[in-house]
Amino acid sequence: MDWLDDVIARLFAKRSSLDQSLLLYLLISILGIVCATLITVSICVSWERLILMPEEEPTFFWNYLTWAPPSTSLPTIKLLEMVRQSAVFVYSFLGIFFATKMFYRKRILQPITILEKSIQQIEQGNYQQPVYYNTYDEFEKTSLGLEHLRLTLQTNEKRLKEMYRDQKKVNAAFSHDLRTPLATIQNNLELLEAYYEQDRLSPEAFDKSATKIKNSIIRLSSFSETMQQLQKLEDRPLHKKMQPLSLIEEHIREIDQHYPEKELLITKDYPKITAKYDLDLINEVVENLLNNAYRFAKQTIDITIALQEQLVIIYVKDDGPGFSKKELLTATEPYYSQNKNSHFGLGLTIAEALAQKHGGQLKIANSLDSGAIVSAVFLLD
Repeated sequence: MDWLDDVIARLFAKRSSLDQSLLLYLLISILGIVCATLITVSICVSWERLILMPEEEPTFFWNYLTWAPPSTSLPTIKLLEMVRQSAVFVYSFLGIFFATKMFYRKRILQPITILEKSIQQIEQGNYQQPVYYNTYDEFEKTSLGLEHLRLTLQTNEKRLKEMYRDQKKVNAAFSHDLRTPLATIQNNLELLEAYYEQDRLSPEAFDKSATKIKNSIIRLSSFSETMQQLQKLEDRPLHKKMQPLSLIEEHIREIDQHYPEKELLITKDYPKITAKYDLDLINEVVENLLNNAYRFAKQTIDITIALQEQLVIIYVKDDGPGFSKKELLTATEPYYSQNKNSHFGLGLTIAEALAQKHGGQLKIANSLDSGAIVSAVFLLD
């Protein structure tokens, strides 16, 4: 009965609801029943006429339908008559049976099997296989909902893996940087204890060790403050609202007033428009990038604000030493800093996290002449 399903497919049953599809199956089945019944009746009548009236000329097809054989006791005639009278009932039963069976197999069982396999894949944690069901019936909403669930779980899984990877990096950075202040505190306490037992503890040695211990404690306190900052970044909500894009430039000029010893050049590559974005978040990123640029620039800082479709891109270039090859790979990691005198290099880390929260990203590079280039991308609504 695959021919029936092919006919249904050609009649766009896949674009119909279940009740419309069932009606199409039944209509085509009825058409088949009528044709089969007419052919069977015609054959039976032809045989009956051939047996009873072999000399009579052939008649019209319609006369076959109204044909009533004369009374006879011939077994063959009785058999043909029984077949002719029962044909419509037999074909009706078979037609409806196969039509409903085909409908159940193709339009009920098949989509349920597809959805069941998709659910099993999702239960096993396999979110790569899309849920595909090429129909427009009531199962479409179920398949679309399941596909949406799969994409959501896939996104959440990817996000969790990234969070785990980032947390692993943070933990590695903490464990690495904690060793130094802890070792300093331990060594100086042991030194003070040894000097005290030997009665050799001079005021100068005590002050020197106490200063080292104090600095290490300050460093550990900074660790705690850093952890709080990173946690705040994860929990920080977005506050987007419609506002002129030029507000970003105004904030940059306000920051420049605090660094009169450096020259700031601003290039604008965007029209005068109003967009929906989080100004405070973007300003915080800009502050981090500018503070980093002012720290390492020799004299000049170039800033370009550009608009590409729904993205606003801020380029910050300085004429400083730029990044080394190692620094290009680690500059955005937590607690990295080019300046060894400053404690933890969180500026670029915070800027990258905030840019990603705004649907963008942060990239670092070196210019062809000299200096570093940091670009921050933000998605506008």
